[in-house]
This record gives sequence, C-alpha cells and structure tokens, in this order.
Amino acid sequence: MKMDKKKWVCTLYTVYLSVSILQFQITTNVSWRQGKVVTVSLLLKWERQILPKTIFLRLCPPYAPLQKKSLALEVRTATTRHRCGRIWESFFQEETLSDVMLMAEGQSIPCHKFLLASASEYFYNKLVAASDDVDHNLLEIEGISFQTLKLIISYIYTGNINITVDNAGDVISLCKALKLNSAYDTCEAFLKEQANPANCIGLHRMATRHDVKELKEKAREVMINNFREVVSGPEFLDMSADEVEEYIQDENLGIPNEDPVYHAVICWVRVSPGERKNCLSQIFKSARFRFCSTYCLKYIMPKEPLMDTVEYHKIILSAVKHQMDDDVCWDKLHAVCKECEVLPRKGYQSKAAMVIIGGISDPGDVTSNECWRLENDGWEVLEDCPMPTTVRLFSACMTRDGILVSGGTSGNKPASQCSLLSTSTYQWSPLPDLNTARARHASVCGGGPVYVIGGEGVDGKEMASMECFQKNSGHWEVLPDIPKPLVHAMVVSLGMYIYVFGGTDIAWNNSNQCYVFRTNSISWQKLADMPFKCKFGSAAVWKDMIYVVGGIEGACMSFNPTLNVWTSLSQCRHQHADGPAFVWKDRILVCGGRSNASKRDDGSIGGTTVIDDYNPERNSWILSQIELPERLLGHFVFCTETTY
Repeated sequence: MKMDKKKWVCTLYTVYLSVSILQFQITTNVSWRQGKVVTVSLLLKWERQILPKTIFLRLCPPYAPLQKKSLALEVRTATTRHRCGRIWESFFQEETLSDVMLMAEGQSIPCHKFLLASASEYFYNKLVAASDDVDHNLLEIEGISFQTLKLIISYIYTGNINITVDNAGDVISLCKALKLNSAYDTCEAFLKEQANPANCIGLHRMATRHDVKELKEKAREVMINNFREVVSGPEFLDMSADEVEEYIQDENLGIPNEDPVYHAVICWVRVSPGERKNCLSQIFKSARFRFCSTYCLKYIMPKEPLMDTVEYHKIILSAVKHQMDDDVCWDKLHAVCKECEVLPRKGYQSKAAMVIIGGISDPGDVTSNECWRLENDGWEVLEDCPMPTTVRLFSACMTRDGILVSGGTSGNKPASQCSLLSTSTYQWSPLPDLNTARARHASVCGGGPVYVIGGEGVDGKEMASMECFQKNSGHWEVLPDIPKPLVHAMVVSLGMYIYVFGGTDIAWNNSNQCYVFRTNSISWQKLADMPFKCKFGSAAVWKDMIYVVGGIEGACMSFNPTLNVWTSLSQCRHQHADGPAFVWKDRILVCGGRSNASKRDDGSIGGTTVIDDYNPERNSWILSQIELPERLLGHFVFCTETTY
C-alpha cells in the first residue's frame, strides 16, 4: 500500500492542533521502506522545537487501521496525564457521571466502572461478571472497613494515599486483594522504614497474617538484633505464651549470654502471674540456662519467687554443674555442651563497648554516680543504671559477670559496700560487703576470684590487708597482707598471678616497689623495682606483657613477668593522674584524669577529656579521636567485649 506524504503531514498537524506535544516515540510493526520512515522522523524532529508539552496517545494513519503493514506513532506526555488526573479527581469528589456504587459497612462510594476496571484486575473481573445482574451497578466489598475502601478508591482516582502505621495493615491487605501492586509496594516500603524495636512485634504479626514477606523478614530482623530493647517494650509483654516461646527459640538472638532471656521471660510472667505462671515450664524449655552468667544462676535465680520450685532448682543446679570453672576456654565449654546436646546460640555476640563508671567531674569537684557507654554512635548515659550509692575513691574491676565496684568513701568515711553491674543487662546487683571498709584501694579479677588490695582504712592510714571474693562461696575471704601498706597501687592479673606496682602512702610519698601474689601458693614475692616512679598511674596487660602508663609523670614502661625485667618506653603525650588505662582493639588507651592538657582558671592542673592512644608494637603515641564525655578523674573505664 502506498503512503501519501501530504496526508501524513496533515494528520500530524491535526494532532498538533488538538493536543500539546513534548516527546515523540516512533514504533513500527513492520519494516517500511527507508525513505518513508526517515521522512516522518525528520518532520517530528523539526516540529519538536516549536510544539509545547505532552500526553499519552497512540496515533495511526487515518486511512488504514493498525494491521501488519501499518505505522504506529506513540506520543507520551505527563501534562495531559496530570490534566486527566485532575478531571477524574473532580468527577470522584463531585460524583459526576458515576455508574457504579461500591459499598462497605453499609456505606457507599460513587465510582466509574471504566476507571476501576483499568486500575484493578479484581474490579475488572467483578464488574464483567456482574454485568448481567439486575444490580450490576452495585458492588459490595466485604471484610473491610469503609474508611479503608475510601482510601484505596481515592488512590485509584488521584494517585495519592495517606498511609499511617495504624491503617497500613488494612490498606496493604486490601491492596493485595485488589491486586493494586503499586499501592501494595508503597505500603510495604513505608512499613519497612518504620520498623523499630517498639513496633516490630506488631508489624511481624501483621505481616504474617497478610503474608507480606519482605516486611515480615524486616520486622524479624529488628526483633532478633535488638532483643534487649524489644523485650523492654509493651508489645513483648502482650505476646502470647506461644509467641514468647517461638521468639526465644531463635538461634540468632543478638545477646551476649542467656541472662537477657531469663530476665525477659520473668518480666513477661509478672504481668499476669496467675495466668502465665503455668506456661513458664514450657517456655523455659527453649532457654539455655547453661549459658547464663554464674552470678545470675547463683544469686539472681534462687531469689526469684517464680523459680522457687523443685523443678526449677534442678534446672539451676544442672546448669551450674555443667558450667566449667572460670579458667576453662570457650572451645572446651562448647565441646562439653555439645555432648550434652545444649549448644550456644549462633547469635551470642562479641560486642565491644567502652563503659565509664563514676568518678569526679572537674571543674566543680562533683562526685558522679553516672555510668556511660560508648558504642558506634557515641557516648550515652546509662540512665537506668546509675551507681547504687554516690561514692568516690572506690575501686572497680571487670569480671566475667560484669563490673564489680567495691568500697570508696561515703560521707568522708571509707565504706565496705560492693555491687555488680551486669554488662549484659546493665542492671546493678548487691554483693556481700567487704570485711574491712576501705577507699583508694586496688581491685582486680584473677581468673575467677576478685582480689582487693590495700587502701585507706577508717583510721585514715594506709592498709596492707587483702581480701578475695569467691563466687562459689559468696563471701569475702581474708588473705595474707601485702608486704608494704599502700594506697593508689596499680594492679593487674596475668595467669595465676596478681601483680602490684608502685602506689603511695597516706602522705602521697610515691613508691616504685613491685610485688607479685601467687594465687596457687597464697604467698607474696618481691619483684624488680620500676625504673622510675609513676604516681597515680595505671597498668594494663597486652600479650603477656604488663604496661605501666600515665600518672603525673606521663610514664610509659613495660614489664616482662617471665624475665622480671623493666623496659623504658616513649612517654605519654599528656599527664593522666587518676586516669585509667585499658586495652581496646589491640591498643592501650589512657583516659582522662588530671592532665597538663587541661588547666583551671587559677592555673592548676584540672581534669581532662583527652584519651592518649598507645601502639605497643611500634612504641608510639597518638591522640585518640575518641574523647571522654566530660572531664573526669578517679573514674574507671572498661572494654565490655565478651564472648560468653
């Protein structure tokens, strides 16, 4: 069939006079002769420079329908689409030319069949099937609210939908039923963005009920990775027994040990003990008590009234029995538990965080009972777990169950109280008091037992006494005195030995003497003196070497316990009197304290936020990018990274 060029030009100008055009797309069903196609293309290219804006349209030559040998011209435009949208919206709002009524909950919405059928396969099938019925202009939608139906119909007419957390479940369910894929995807994306520890349980329920797979996976991910935050919210307390059991069965719960699971279940039961106590036995079958901390098994669970039955006593005793002593390695514990068919969760985390305990804020000389934690997002005050009592000049050490705080001064008098901060739940628990009240003393965890050494007594004099807290016995035991009475001594443990360096007397006369306490023989031995003094310094262990750092002198020296030899190293960048040192990611950090990096208005040395970072392999110091949250001295800082 021949094509008349003049008719084509006339047709195109007719389109130009009828609608606005911005973009053109040429499509052809067959291969036309090259000259004809080029002619049309050139004409469109030339007209594009002068024709204003757009619509969706499909045009064919007026003298021939679309057949095998026909040319289709597709003109796409957003402006006309927008105009149509506004017309449809006005028709919807003004109920103009409506030809079908949609009903839900006894209320109706006037609509247009062609628009419903073009938007939804569900409506198309319903309207076609009802075309022969007497009431073909009435279509009732069952099982949904009128407000939800109105939202969806408004979306069909306007392209906009108002989604909230409250209505999203009903909306996404209806979108799925009506096969409105675009609205469905929008709702699902919105809910995934909103998922957080406070609402993830509800979202998981809703996604499970409506089979929204991606949302279900996202909500579950939040539940697993934020267990402690989730179980502290009201949604967890409203869960059914079956839901709680299924939740704590998950292998990947992001928890350091089983303590949070125990505490969560107990809190859940306490909401309605009469109804839920009978479910406790079944739920606890999914808990792994052998991976609770020893402290929780021995001192928390036995005091819980809900656990005061013969059945639970057997569970606790079995867990304690199968826990190895404190010197066992993780691989051995894993092997033993595997034989007992109780494996650790895959989600047990080794999560590193810095934790600051107490201290004195400077300026102002204000005793702080705050605890801080540093993770990826910066420092945060642990508002729910301030120190049980406001004390200063106390001692603290890291144990496998948490941070043990002992003694200190309260009302200017040495105290004997002790408490433990769990690094898994961040809750304080009381411990038995020291046999002798003391302040300015040193403490360290040696494998399992905790040792307290020296300090200032109630008579205001330096002490030589030593005590040991055995978790198995649950009380403090008096051990042989250290050869020299000391306050502010630097203490570390390595293997079966407790090393004591320096310290002062009550008049602040410094010492460079060193001693080792052999825990196997319960005896003291003198070591080589430090090459120079380190007043109010700190000590840390790195790869079987002991480093004494900081203090007024800004010291840095290493001690080889095997050879009993000291080595002088590069000095700190700053003074760090009463500033603790600890190992963080294979580096030694010295944190805060009185420092020449911070001077008061009167010119005296004040507290600092500065942290100096030492690389033992290179014997070099740099200024850490991390700073303390406030100027502190007499505080303690720990790395709470734990494997189990």
